[in-house]
Amino acid sequence: MKLIIKSVFLTIIFIIFIINLDIIIYSTKEASIIFFNNIFVSIFPFIILTDILLYFDYHIFLKNIFGKVLSKLFNIDSSSSIIFILSLLTSTPGNAIYIKSMLDNNEISINDANRILIFTYFPSISFVIGMIGVSLYKSFKFGLILWLFCIINNILIGIFTKSKYITHYNNKINKNKDNFIHILKESIIKGIKTSIIILGNLILFTIILNILHKYININEILFSIISGFIELTSGIINISKLNISIIYKLILSYLIISFSGLSILFQSFSILSDYKIDIKKTLIIKLMFSLITTIILLVISILINSIIPKHYLLQMLHLII
Repeated sequence: MKLIIKSVFLTIIFIIFIINLDIIIYSTKEASIIFFNNIFVSIFPFIILTDILLYFDYHIFLKNIFGKVLSKLFNIDSSSSIIFILSLLTSTPGNAIYIKSMLDNNEISINDANRILIFTYFPSISFVIGMIGVSLYKSFKFGLILWLFCIINNILIGIFTKSKYITHYNNKINKNKDNFIHILKESIIKGIKTSIIILGNLILFTIILNILHKYININEILFSIISGFIELTSGIINISKLNISIIYKLILSYLIISFSGLSILFQSFSILSDYKIDIKKTLIIKLMFSLITTIILLVISILINSIIPKHYLLQMLHLII
């Protein structure tokens, strides 16, 4: 029975793809342009750099600086601090790349990897402040506030999910160093493989989003949220075009970025496919915190709007954003 249901489902998907071949071609081109213009240029160099840094024990240096503070905050081994710090400075799915490197080197357990993965989905600083803030809203402050909200959200998730016990690891310095040229070559190969995984996921979810857009006619706000939950960049752009207050655009943009989008989440799951990642738990916690913190921000904005006269509120928003 299961085989029949699966076969029917796959047949329906195949038919949908065939009758929407134009959308598939367009979506593939669209996703490829987004990937090479925005994602590849920022993530590929960091994949190579991170791999080299980890090989030459840079994580031990970071552990000595940030380890104690982050260990107490999230109840994790201090050596895992490199994942939080590098994810904050770069972007997702960088967290999955760093976690995989440490798993490959037996420097972190799968349980800690699952937990750390959940609270290290940081958006790119250049994407949030540059593209969203400056390009879409002509405001550096808008992007900065959005980025700070995302950091606070991840810290809250990390505190909420922290374990009662800490697994400690002995980080031995790698004394058997290979030739730098060999390490560079291996890092480039790894970077290309990871980039292809990211591109494939982006194309797939862009196709799904564009097909949904063709067949489903719903409210613009709801569609913007749904599209953002599927593919982050499309949702952010759609929200910027809505005819609503800028404060609500900020809140909706935060909702999408804090969840990260299925495309980004499944990019990280694909990178870590060699290990037993708890996908269900990650999705539930990410969605739960995105909704809860968004509702809190919405309630605060409504209360402020009811207490402060509108003309004063507009002046304050102009000063802040």
